[in-house]
Amino acid sequence: MSEPSQTLFALSIIFIITSCYADSSNTTSPSSSLCPISLCGSISIHYPFWIKSQTINTRNQFCGYPDFGLECSKTNKTIINLPSDTYYVTDINYDNSSITLVDIDILDQKCPRVRKNVTLSNLPLSFSKLDLNLSFYFNCSSYPTNLEPIGCFIVSDNEKLKSYVLVDGDGGEIGYDNWKCEDHVVVSVKVDEVSDFVGSVGGLINEFGAAVKKGFVLDWRKGFKDCAVCENSGGYCGYDEKTKNSTCICGNGSVVAKSCKKALSSWQD
Repeated sequence: MSEPSQTLFALSIIFIITSCYADSSNTTSPSSSLCPISLCGSISIHYPFWIKSQTINTRNQFCGYPDFGLECSKTNKTIINLPSDTYYVTDINYDNSSITLVDIDILDQKCPRVRKNVTLSNLPLSFSKLDLNLSFYFNCSSYPTNLEPIGCFIVSDNEKLKSYVLVDGDGGEIGYDNWKCEDHVVVSVKVDEVSDFVGSVGGLINEFGAAVKKGFVLDWRKGFKDCAVCENSGGYCGYDEKTKNSTCICGNGSVVAKSCKKALSSWQD
């Protein structure tokens, strides 16, 4: 064999070995053939999230945490359903394990009014340190006269009812217990969106609308329920809709009950 041929042969062997090693060790890549990356508009969707309309095989196994199924609307907007309401997903940061959400109902409102507190129940989600909570007091008939109300919430046929916004916790300091309001809702916003106005009630009145429309951030926790064993073995945690149990999707294409260790071991042998 000539020297150029020997060199080419050696390089080919190295490439094959490197490729095989990469395929066998890269068991958590989001571009798995079973769990490919999906796009909804500009949002890249992959583990631990998945598109509800997609399944990976006839057993209806989903590529992610059971409650992390997303929808992609006809207008290419990503949607998630939480126990309290429905939200647009405007960003997923896989490096920081965070997701940014905006209440669907308020985006087209000039004076956005959020109707419900965000409820996470038992989801593996928590509010981020990037968030700040604002308290809204709607249609109050008794209130401190030294506070400025939100002008756009004043009801034309009953101008005696006033609505207010404060940084959450400040209501107690000014005696909210003595107020008489129809509703009290706590809204999370990104702290960067209101940091210049904290301490200035007038500033919040003018800027809360833009801040609410920028949404809030939630962090997700890895190892949800039965998924920790699977993830620690280098697999994706999936969900079997028929059995209502979690499954483990391995890098070699196999689907097992809990862990990929045995599946990968037999595959590599």
